[in-house]
Amino acid sequence: MRRSNALTTAAFGALLCLLLAACGGSDGESTSSPTGGSGGAAGDSANLNLIGEGTLAVCTDSPYQPFEFEEEGEFTGFDVDVMNAIAEGLGLQAEYRVTPFEGIQSGAALNARQCDIAASAMTITEERRANLGFTDPYFDADQSLLISKADAGTYASLADLGGQRIGVQASTTGQQYAEENAPDGAEIVEYPDSSALFQAVQGGEIAAILQDFPVNAFFATQNDEVEVIEEYTTGEQYGFAAQVDNTALVDAVNQQLETLRSDGTYDEIYMKWFGEAPDGASEAASPSEQASPSASAS
Repeated sequence: MRRSNALTTAAFGALLCLLLAACGGSDGESTSSPTGGSGGAAGDSANLNLIGEGTLAVCTDSPYQPFEFEEEGEFTGFDVDVMNAIAEGLGLQAEYRVTPFEGIQSGAALNARQCDIAASAMTITEERRANLGFTDPYFDADQSLLISKADAGTYASLADLGGQRIGVQASTTGQQYAEENAPDGAEIVEYPDSSALFQAVQGGEIAAILQDFPVNAFFATQNDEVEVIEEYTTGEQYGFAAQVDNTALVDAVNQQLETLRSDGTYDEIYMKWFGEAPDGASEAASPSEQASPSASAS
């Protein structure tokens, strides 16, 4: 996220009364959106090359709070709310399918027709563009470093972690940032998802977590034994993704995103999850600005 629109841990604190702790789903799990449906503003979905009639199958690497996770058997989160609104606008029912992030960011899940579109807090990069058709950006995000408060007197920055183990989610831009910027002697340790990362730092397996700021900051509101000690401005932007040649679906989603921005729905969803206005975060960048050249979580 850009510094001018950076989220603060304090802002996430306002969400505590709204959100409950999430539980993870198993690979391949499929749950329909409770809000999507054919009653939305009619969108022509006949030519979108969808897997099933009347549904928009969505691959997501859940849990990844506050973007996608399960609560009382239903998928929820910022990405989920936005995607539900998009599906409704297209006259479709959103159906969520838990998929490992590696399969999402590589394009394998979409190419295997496991889903129509991916919504998984995924950073747009040039490397991923080779295998994915990205929508316009819908969220800006930076990277961050989270540690146990018990270590606050020992580590004040990434530079202090020489010789220590730094946890990252595999196949993410957070991993890339850590590999490019960690001090000499630091060991970069891969984990499959954010839940495993948080368990590792709480259990003392790693000294710190380097991943997207909104995710680390949200976890810090749920657990008073950890804190975010640094943010790194990376200029990353998230995008939804379809098969690289399904331009019809990408165009249709972009049209829905534009509608959500213009009618205030996007801002309402953003305020719900982050406690502040997006301040331009929903604005699409030009094609040359959409990819993070050296970027950094999902």
